[in-house]
Amino acid sequence: MKRRLLLFSSLFALLLLTWLTLPGLHTAQQIGAKALGLEVKSSANNLQALSTAAGFKVVRYYGDIPGPRGLAISRAGLIVSSPAEGAVYRLVDSDHSGSAKSHLTLVDNLIRPSGLEIHDNWLYIAEADAIGRIAYNPLNGATQGSYQRIIHDLPSGGNHWRRVIHVGPDGWLYLAIGSSCNVCIEEDTRRGSIMRFHSDGSGGEIVARGLRNSAGFDWAPWNQQLYATDNGRDWLGDDEPPDELNRVTQGSHYGWPFSNGFGATDPDYGNHPDKPLQASKSPVHGFRPHNAALGIIFNRSDSLPPSYRRSAFVALHGSWNRSVPDGYKVVSLQWKEDGSIVENDLLWGFLTATGRILGRPAELAQGEDGSLYISDDFADTLYRLYPDNRVAK
Repeated sequence: MKRRLLLFSSLFALLLLTWLTLPGLHTAQQIGAKALGLEVKSSANNLQALSTAAGFKVVRYYGDIPGPRGLAISRAGLIVSSPAEGAVYRLVDSDHSGSAKSHLTLVDNLIRPSGLEIHDNWLYIAEADAIGRIAYNPLNGATQGSYQRIIHDLPSGGNHWRRVIHVGPDGWLYLAIGSSCNVCIEEDTRRGSIMRFHSDGSGGEIVARGLRNSAGFDWAPWNQQLYATDNGRDWLGDDEPPDELNRVTQGSHYGWPFSNGFGATDPDYGNHPDKPLQASKSPVHGFRPHNAALGIIFNRSDSLPPSYRRSAFVALHGSWNRSVPDGYKVVSLQWKEDGSIVENDLLWGFLTATGRILGRPAELAQGEDGSLYISDDFADTLYRLYPDNRVAK
């Protein structure tokens, strides 16, 4: 009996050691616990683990909103959505110290709000199944009147239910709608697309298709071209397919679910009868597979080092089922004179060497002073990354 107990204890210890030292398994269990609403201790002391590129510093900006996701910024402060709480908040830096001290509720009783946009004195909010807006004063942060839905009956649920919105240089309201699945033929043709609407919610049309989950998009300020991240499908191994950065043009198709990455035929749907005759467009840049490239924002500030003049910043949420975890950082993309794009780490340290997750960067916003605000919906934290040749204020 004692031998059996000793054998059982040894086996349990071995399994525990394996759990602690296999990064992929450990990472998946942490993410799963968070998804089930279980407490995952992570955030207050994570700052010491983070590293930045030369010329930047990082501070913890705020930590009292569960699952912060979408971001928008005005002179009145940073606005944050919380899908978990069904609410949108404005953060208050009451002493102008560079870190918020409290938050105010702008709109609540929403259905999993994520994307945010401020345009023409309106605050637009992307819920899981609709887009709404409320009158907003960007100077003092006050709302007026009631929140009204202007786009109804969007496809909701499924794998990719978060909605991303931005107003383009043309004044249209753009909306990304991710797929309901890993790989499939969607019944609703709005899935796996980027759409656009007039600012009052009318006149919806599909801009581009074949985008599995474009969880971030923005326009390059030097040529007004639209770029969007896109998450490649799962279950083709650790190293396929890459996540993508696409230059999005009207009427184009970007492959999903028929091809992946730079034109690789999908093993499940590559020869499907619904495959369009139109050739798919390849990405302009590939991220490492399963890095989960989400929010993207182009630099519009002269306060950053000169090498970032023609740059974008991308939040890599991190892999969830890769055997060796990867991602979990913010990167810069620098456009060179020859048109090539170079990727470099900007903020990292959210993943330890043993595979423990300290955070998952999700969305980005940029302040007038060049500061980057980063939401982390895993550690329930917002960070501010700022150029270190300036006083944090």
